[in-house]
Amino acid sequence: MQTPPSEDAAPRRLNLKEFAQRRRSLQGSVAVAELPRLAAALHADAGQLGRLRVHWSLRGSLRRDPAGAEQALVSLRVRGELPMTCQRCLQPSQQAVDDEVTLLLVDEEPELSAEELESAEEAYCSSHPVDVLELVEDQLILALPLVPMHDRCPQPLPAGEAPSGSAGSPGTSPFAVLAGLRKPGAH
Repeated sequence: MQTPPSEDAAPRRLNLKEFAQRRRSLQGSVAVAELPRLAAALHADAGQLGRLRVHWSLRGSLRRDPAGAEQALVSLRVRGELPMTCQRCLQPSQQAVDDEVTLLLVDEEPELSAEELESAEEAYCSSHPVDVLELVEDQLILALPLVPMHDRCPQPLPAGEAPSGSAGSPGTSPFAVLAGLRKPGAH
């Protein structure tokens, strides 16, 4: 049974195992301002965060394992364009996020074998209801690039030039600059 799409409301308490067993699905979008941990990692002011939206979809399913037992799964997809700070030029950079994860629902935290650790699916303890927006926020944070950068910086530094505010000249060792700062009267 399909659940109608929801643009703004996400359940705050959802039993994922029941959701998967009923093969339900949900989708929606949320303002980034409602995701405080994600918002803290972005290069945007409060006004921008209120206008930025990310999209998500959650789909439940069942399958049989090799022993014939039924396994509950949920797939979560998150998408959006998020402003981050380019680590090369330190200017705002739009980063596209489009990530999907499949969670194998388990009743308790398992001891995982090496094979399970390398699986494309993640084991997720479903013994308690979840807040869908927290799940969405967690996945968005995991999907962010570790080192955000432009494909090509809009104003790259000329080769060999030190960033503004840096002491020294192109051929000067940074350690020589530090040594000069330690000398009395050097500022």
